Amino acid sequence: MSRSRNRRRNRQSSDRGPQAEQSQQAAAQALESGGPAVAFDPDYPFADVDDHEQGQVIERQLMLLLKDWRRGRATRSIWSVFTDGYVAVFSIGIIAAMVISAIRSAQKQAAGCTSEGCGTARELIPWLVVAACWVAVLAVSRVFGPVIASAAEGFWLLDAPLRRSAILARRLWLMIVGAGLVGAALGALVAALTGLPGPSVLAWTVATGLTTAGWMAFAAAQQGAEGDRPVRLAQMLVGALAVAVLVLVIATAAGWFRVDVATVLSRRIALLIAAFGLVLCVLASVLARRRLGAVGRSRLVSGGELVSGMQGAAFALDFALMRDILIERRCRLRGHVRVIRGRGKGTRALVWRDVHRLRRNPAPLVGLAIAAVVPYALSSLGVVALAPFVSSLVLLIVIVPFFDSMRVLSRTKGLVRLFPMSDSELRDAVLVVPGALALVWAVAVTPAFVLGLGGSRPDPHRALWYGLIAAMGAVLGAMRWVSAKSADYSAPMVATGAGAVPPSLMFNMVRGLDMVVLVTFPLVMNWSPIVSAVIAVVVWVILRSGASLNQEELMEAQAESRRELEQARGQARGGQAPRTKRVVSRSTPTGRTRPPLSGSAGRSRPPLRT
Repeated sequence: MSRSRNRRRNRQSSDRGPQAEQSQQAAAQALESGGPAVAFDPDYPFADVDDHEQGQVIERQLMLLLKDWRRGRATRSIWSVFTDGYVAVFSIGIIAAMVISAIRSAQKQAAGCTSEGCGTARELIPWLVVAACWVAVLAVSRVFGPVIASAAEGFWLLDAPLRRSAILARRLWLMIVGAGLVGAALGALVAALTGLPGPSVLAWTVATGLTTAGWMAFAAAQQGAEGDRPVRLAQMLVGALAVAVLVLVIATAAGWFRVDVATVLSRRIALLIAAFGLVLCVLASVLARRRLGAVGRSRLVSGGELVSGMQGAAFALDFALMRDILIERRCRLRGHVRVIRGRGKGTRALVWRDVHRLRRNPAPLVGLAIAAVVPYALSSLGVVALAPFVSSLVLLIVIVPFFDSMRVLSRTKGLVRLFPMSDSELRDAVLVVPGALALVWAVAVTPAFVLGLGGSRPDPHRALWYGLIAAMGAVLGAMRWVSAKSADYSAPMVATGAGAVPPSLMFNMVRGLDMVVLVTFPLVMNWSPIVSAVIAVVVWVILRSGASLNQEELMEAQAESRRELEQARGQARGGQAPRTKRVVSRSTPTGRTRPPLSGSAGRSRPPLRT
């Protein structure tokens, strides 16, 4: 069949050959003589297309056309636009009034801070904010881009013969300016809350904004060079600087040593940081603009896909899904790892796998070390009542990466069925490594609760339990967070101020946090630590069994207990099984009835006679 088809094609091409040659000769003669163009010939080979004049693409006009297609077809009326604007302005006014009231209240409280250590710590807090903004902007830039493009733009525009830098230039400037404005707003807010004078607030605002924009431009320049190592190195150095400033603030507030930082000196340091940020922003912006055309399409599109996935998870209020997306992207970029042979049998093999995973990725240990500083900071600032709750909450955030095994087992029930052990044993096995790390954290932060660095002397017998209970609350909250099911959108909606919302969607916002509040609430209310310990043990037994404290599983457990109760009653009557309802099938057209099933009538079907 194929041979005959090929012969037919060859015959047609051979027959068509003289016609094509004649059309080519006619076209050449017409071009030489300047006569009219020859009509289109479908058999003419398009070998001379490159000789014709091509159109010039104007990227600005192309982007305006895309903007018109996206936003130029308005469907809302003027009244709806006016209503939305009124609501936005009213909301901004209320939020601004609340922020101004909080700033004035904080400034009045800061005026009562007359000690030398307190004043020095107040001057050092803006330094900490600046370092935190640097770490945040570098981390976000490494994850997303910072310059990104959607999948449609990557398919239709970035592969086209046009200037890529002309299309991406506006996004580059928006990212740099946006980072600077957000950093300036945070710097101004924290500086005003600490009670600094107006010139100091202005200096630290400018310093935070310029340096944040400069680091964003630096990350964009490295994106054009297809390099990630300089951004990673800068993030590590800036993170170490932030931790050093945090320790300095704690030590100064606690009175361990004196650091003479006057208001004038702090203002001059802020101006020097602002000058450094200005130079970095200008140089890095120029370099990023020159390298913008060399950014790879895959890197731009991957950042856009990540943003789309994060938006979907944010709309669903599923923060666990957001973390899963980030982990998948990190693993995809890494590509491969060195295979490590397992050790042990049974549950010990799972424990050793968690140990190998920690050796392969020890980066979460840095967050655990930073979380150990939080109780000391709270104790030095005199926040003793809320110290267990806040410390447990911070530990919950940094200890979640150590629960990856439990996350996988909770999401893949088929994998769980392959293990020759129960669900409780599996959960105990994957809880060993995170529990050991939480215990080490509890031992490290216990002196912060016992010593009372801020001047207050708590009861040592009670404060001795604070670190352990805070660690238990964080571990239970992490178990709850990683093992809970996703949102159930089939449940009845609940009317709220923002519209109808599924109940499980609202519970996603407090998942994990409820366990921390439940365990640490007796400590906040100054009750006995034994109450918190008992609550923690009860919650651990529930979570260990695999229950996620939702309505469906509770109803299933109630139905199962009801069936077991009926079976027990039947056995108590005479050792007979409980009576079941007899199912009578519908009669057939011949008038006969189908024999009952084996399980419906309580007896087996009689054998057929041959």
